[in-house]
Amino acid sequence: MRNLHLLLSAMICATAALSVDAEARAETKAKAEAKAKVEVEAKVIVGATADRSGASTGRLCALMTGFTLDGITGNPASESGNAAASRKKPALAAALSAAVPGAGEIYAGSWIKAAAFLAIEAAAWVGYSHYTSEGDRMRIQFRAYADQYWNYEKWESEYNPNTDPGSHGLPMEGNRVIKTQQYYEMIGKYDQFMMGWQDWVRGGPDVTERRNAYETMRHDHNHQLINASRCTMVVLTNHLLSTVDAAWTVHRRNTKVRAAMGMEVRMARNEAVPVLSLSVAW
Repeated sequence: MRNLHLLLSAMICATAALSVDAEARAETKAKAEAKAKVEVEAKVIVGATADRSGASTGRLCALMTGFTLDGITGNPASESGNAAASRKKPALAAALSAAVPGAGEIYAGSWIKAAAFLAIEAAAWVGYSHYTSEGDRMRIQFRAYADQYWNYEKWESEYNPNTDPGSHGLPMEGNRVIKTQQYYEMIGKYDQFMMGWQDWVRGGPDVTERRNAYETMRHDHNHQLINASRCTMVVLTNHLLSTVDAAWTVHRRNTKVRAAMGMEVRMARNEAVPVLSLSVAW
C-alpha cells in the first residue's frame, strides 16, 4: 500500500512537471508569433504607405524601416540620421541676421526675404551717408554766413541790458567770444542777439532779412540731421526684424514635417495584435 502511494505521488509530480513545461513552450511560441506579426505588420504598413503616397513618402518610410523592435515594447534602436542632419540652429540664424540683415534668411534658405532685408539695409546706409554729408555741407554754409553778417562788436554796442530782452549769455573766453555750436544757435534763435545782424536797425523788424535767411539755412541743416537719424532707426529696426524672422523661419522649417513612430494594439480576427504605427504631420 505504501509503495502504491509513492508510485501515485511520483506520477502526479511527473504530470505536473510536463504540464509546466508545456505551458512554458506555449508561452515562448506565442511571444515569437507575436513578434513575427509585429514585423510583418510594420513591413505591410511601410509598403502600403509607399504605394499610396509616392516615391517621396516611400523614402521617408524606408528610413523608418531602420528601426528594430525589442519584443512587444517597440523600443527604437536609432533615429533618422538624415532628418537630424537637416535641422538648422535658430540661434545661429539669429546671430547671422543680427550682424548682417538677410544673412540668417540665407542660412534658412529664404532667399526672397534675404534680398529684401539686404536691400533695406543698403538703402538705409546710403540714405544716412547722403543726409549726413548734406548736413555737414549746410553747417559749413550757415556758419560762414553768420561769420559774414553777424558781428559781436555791433551787438555789444547796440544792446542795452536795461531795455532790450535777454537772459542768455554767449560762450566767452575772457573778452573773446567762442564760436561754438551754442553760439551759432543763439545768435539766430533769440531776439536778444538781433542787434548783431548787419541789416538790423533800431525801430525796425526783429527778424531781418539776413537773420531770416540764416534761420532758414539752420532749419534745412537740422532737417538733414533728422533724416540721418531716421535712417539709423531704419537700420536698427531692420536688424531686429531680420534677427527675429531668421530664428522663426529656421524654427518653422525644422518643425514643418514631423514623423512619429509608436506601438498600437489592434483587434484582428478577435485577437489583439501589436502593430507598429507611423504618423507624419506637417
